[in-house]
Amino acid sequence: MNHFRTTTVNLAKTHFFQRPPSSQKSITANRIRFKSTGTRGSRGHGWLKKYRDGLGERHLQGRWHYRDIEELNAINNEVFGMNELLLAKDDSEKVPTEVYLDLSVAGEEPRRVVIELAAAALPRTTENFRLLCQEKPVVGYASTNVYKIEKTVGLCLGDVVANDGSGGRCHPALGTPTSPYSFRDEGHFISHTQPGIVSMMSPGVHRNDSRFLITTTDAPQLDGRFVAFGRVKDDGMDVVFDIFNGVFTKRGRPTVEIKVTGCGVL
Repeated sequence: MNHFRTTTVNLAKTHFFQRPPSSQKSITANRIRFKSTGTRGSRGHGWLKKYRDGLGERHLQGRWHYRDIEELNAINNEVFGMNELLLAKDDSEKVPTEVYLDLSVAGEEPRRVVIELAAAALPRTTENFRLLCQEKPVVGYASTNVYKIEKTVGLCLGDVVANDGSGGRCHPALGTPTSPYSFRDEGHFISHTQPGIVSMMSPGVHRNDSRFLITTTDAPQLDGRFVAFGRVKDDGMDVVFDIFNGVFTKRGRPTVEIKVTGCGVL
């Protein structure tokens, strides 16, 4: 017992059990606070200059605050402008570039939303959407519901399987023997820079099915993740915003039925 006490006292006198100086304590505390391992820190080199130049605070050093909205909108317009190449073809070779959805809230008179498709730049993605708009209920979008309203994104709909967002399947014309219910990402050419962008809601990479969303705000978190392929035209955004702002939700789920009563190609 005496030997044990003597050993403990001797160990306490070593530098392993001594308290660090106050300056060392402050340095350690700062490193823990900012989770850094050196002079650069976890925020990256030059964060203070970016902060002073108005490029974002220390927690906004990602790519979003570098987005030039005007430039991205111009690129979006160029992508949709490629549809003129399709319209210049003969009538037998023309591909429709506009579809419509008739949305009814709580059994009221349906209102139409017209969507312009980027058919020239994204032929397979727009073909899937166009064919689902032309199909009968159970197979296509007719009689499906808006199953969720995300306040930071927009309206979510298009589940032709369970009608609650838990499943979806692409049109049989787009399926393959190895992937009969989904198809691959075609390209992230259109940015989610404004309300009215129509984008696929894929559960993973190269797993596009029937589910899609309509944005009601700038949504940079969707760029590079979901394939945007269309945009709402004319007065259709009035319908979208009336649903977005006027329908009460519970944890994102609408408390009234918002149904696609009709859809098709224009």
